[in-house]
Parts: sequence; C-alpha cells; structure tokens
Amino acid sequence: MENLFSIIEREIAIFGRRAEAIRIAYLNHKEIDRSTYLLLRLLLDEGPLAIKSLADALHLDISTASRQTAALEGKGFVERLSDPSDARVKLLQITEFGRSELHTFAKAREEFYAKLLEDWNEDECRQFGESLARFNRTIEARRLEREKSE
Repeated sequence: MENLFSIIEREIAIFGRRAEAIRIAYLNHKEIDRSTYLLLRLLLDEGPLAIKSLADALHLDISTASRQTAALEGKGFVERLSDPSDARVKLLQITEFGRSELHTFAKAREEFYAKLLEDWNEDECRQFGESLARFNRTIEARRLEREKSE
C-alpha cells in the first residue's frame, strides 16, 4: 500500500504542472500571467502597498518584485503614489484599467473552473475549496514559523 504522504506529494506535483498547462491552453490572456494575476489580486485585496511589502507578501526578492511591477506600470495596470505618512516611500496601487482587466480574467478563470468541475456537486466543490484554502494557510503558517526560528 502506498504511503499517504507519497500520494499527496505526487498529486501536488501533478496538480502544479497540469494547472499551468491548462492555464496556458484555456486561459491564455496576453497581458495577465500567473505573476501578474497574483500581484494585481494582492493590490486589489490589500490596497496600495510599498514594493517591500508586496515582495514580502508574495515571497519575492525586491529586485524581482520591482521588475514585475515596472512591467505592470508600463501596461497601465498599476500606478505609483506617495505614501501619505512618508513622501519618500512610493506605494503601488491597481489602476481602474488594471482592476477591469483583472476582473475579466478572474471571471474567465471562474467560468473555466465551473465548467471543469461541472460533474462535481456543490458540497464536493465547497469541500475542495475549503481544503485548498486550509492547505494554503498551513503552508503560510509553517513558512512564518520557520522565519521566526531562523
């Protein structure tokens, strides 16, 4: 009998690969890739953020976050503004255009997953969503525990 955690490890690896392949095949939005989606969602959910806060929240180094946000700024998805508490600090916020593009893309993702899971009943979908959310919270909690112990 296969070890339970061996199954979980393998299925997560397969999930990651298939999720990316399906995103490319069915949700190929020219301007919004996974990184853009996560950055825009964070700015939408959290409001304006300094680049360091953005990088920390997404587990990126500052140079990567700066490069990605500069590209988003060039596309008109985000804009910089001064921090009201410290004018030396620049905050990034999602623009109305970025909000609109994100909404369109998120809606397409929701429709895609609804179609993909059309054979699942509502309870199965809810349980899956709740389990994924719990799994993600567990990962974040363990990451924070590790950072504190270092």
